[in-house]
Amino acid sequence: MTEKLYWDNAYETKFTAKVISINEEGLVLDKTLFYPESGNQASDVGSLKIKEINFKVEKVTKNAENILHHISSDFKNIINIGDLIEGEIDWDYRYGVMKAHSSQHIFSAVIKNKYNIDTVRAILNFEDVFLQISQKLDYKQLKNILTEVNRICATNNLKVNSRIISRKEAEKTSEKIRSDIPSESQVRLIEIEDLDLVCCGGTHVKNTTEIGTIFIYEFKKGNEIRYVVGNKALEMSSNMDLDLIALANDVNSPVTKLKELLKKRLELIEDIQEQHKDLSIKLLESISKSPLKIINNISLFYIDFNVDIKLLNKSLDKFPSNSLIVVQFEGNKIRLLSPNEIIDSNKLLQKLIKIYGGKGGGSPKSSQGFLKKLPENLLSEIELLFDLIL
Repeated sequence: MTEKLYWDNAYETKFTAKVISINEEGLVLDKTLFYPESGNQASDVGSLKIKEINFKVEKVTKNAENILHHISSDFKNIINIGDLIEGEIDWDYRYGVMKAHSSQHIFSAVIKNKYNIDTVRAILNFEDVFLQISQKLDYKQLKNILTEVNRICATNNLKVNSRIISRKEAEKTSEKIRSDIPSESQVRLIEIEDLDLVCCGGTHVKNTTEIGTIFIYEFKKGNEIRYVVGNKALEMSSNMDLDLIALANDVNSPVTKLKELLKKRLELIEDIQEQHKDLSIKLLESISKSPLKIINNISLFYIDFNVDIKLLNKSLDKFPSNSLIVVQFEGNKIRLLSPNEIIDSNKLLQKLIKIYGGKGGGSPKSSQGFLKKLPENLLSEIELLFDLIL
């Protein structure tokens, strides 16, 4: 069993311990400051010094009550059970993960307190957090949450305390605990002053203002949030701030009115796209009435502009049933559509690939590919290949 020194003081960086077990991947020590990967928190990294030799600790994992230190070099003929080691964690990395973990407790507590929404999943890496919650938020709700979280992390200076109690004692106050109570006989609680109480075995800061402001960089599906803390938050927020100013200057608008302007521009783009869609449909209808050639009772159509394939598929019923539609895109890409049983579009494509090189595939009715070299006249080449596939 490995004694968890990181529970006593997450701010210690060096320790001395004894090797109690060795396996193919690394070492088990009688005690350690290295936090193992668990609870969706990334493990610590650092080094172990044994017999004046430094070994890099690349990751740390947990196996029952033992903590395994995965080390990078060949150690089997160097280290023995009973050897004393000097360990040192990478403090900058540890501190970044601590900030991320404590910020997640704050974020989840504020969401729960404001909207009674639970956190389903949290992934905690160096200065980076992913949250998935049980219900959807809108942008206004997220703004309210972010404002309060940043106030706690930047100015409120709430104390973060830990203590270990019995499971029976934890069950007596379960209504105050914002998490399930684990089945172990001893339970570790993390308490953020006047805000949150949760069962947790991870590493945390002592005061919330150590975290600093957080920066949300992704919000999807209304219930998935990604954000950064620490130096990553400072760098990302500074870059984003300057990018917004540059963008505002490009469109000759104050930053404060940029959202409103972009919203109008997006609405205009949507209108243009709808108009383009209508024009494309009309153009396809016009093309469907005028085949370039009729070969062996097959109506041959050629499209050499960037057409939306979804629109083309929806317009196929406008073309004669005995059609072959050849679509040529930029970059030597082609698509063959054959809404009949006469022409196998994939066989035809494979013949072209065999002659001109490239790759691609599909079904008898629809195939797409890339030709290394386009024939001088694609339609004439396809016409020559008709006899081989009919």
